[in-house]
Amino acid sequence: MSDYLDRDTVEKYMLEFESGITSFEVIRIFKEHGIRFSEASLRKYIQMGLLPRSHRTGTGEKGRNRGSRGLYPVNIIKNINDIKRMLVEGLTLDDIVRSTLRFRKEIHGINQELEHLFSSMSSEVLSAHFDRGLKPIVQEDLSTAKITARTLIEQLENIDSTLTNPKPTL
Repeated sequence: MSDYLDRDTVEKYMLEFESGITSFEVIRIFKEHGIRFSEASLRKYIQMGLLPRSHRTGTGEKGRNRGSRGLYPVNIIKNINDIKRMLVEGLTLDDIVRSTLRFRKEIHGINQELEHLFSSMSSEVLSAHFDRGLKPIVQEDLSTAKITARTLIEQLENIDSTLTNPKPTL
């Protein structure tokens, strides 16, 4: 049993929850893999600026307190996993905050805008007035674009990590 998820597991969940993930699901994922993580830890990491805040989305349910729920961008799984890995490597949360990615907010903003754009485009393709003949082509193009966008975000995060924590030269 590990203290953090392996890369393939993270990728699996990134695909499964590409439209967003609830705090309940985030905590469940880590617990299912035997990794300690709680709602309190999630709140603390958000307050420390290590993780993004959720955004409210409609649930379609009627009744009190059922009109919306908080969804986090799916890359929160990768972010938590990175924090867990750094803790295992001996860093403290204060160390992690001090060395946190310099461009994280900008990268997160780009990621949120892309997710919103993909969601809007998908809704447009599913609308009644959209040409049925073009639907499969556009859906395939959107799928490819999502993969490309995910790769871009990962590359930007890696560049940011290198800028923030450069390797010493010999």
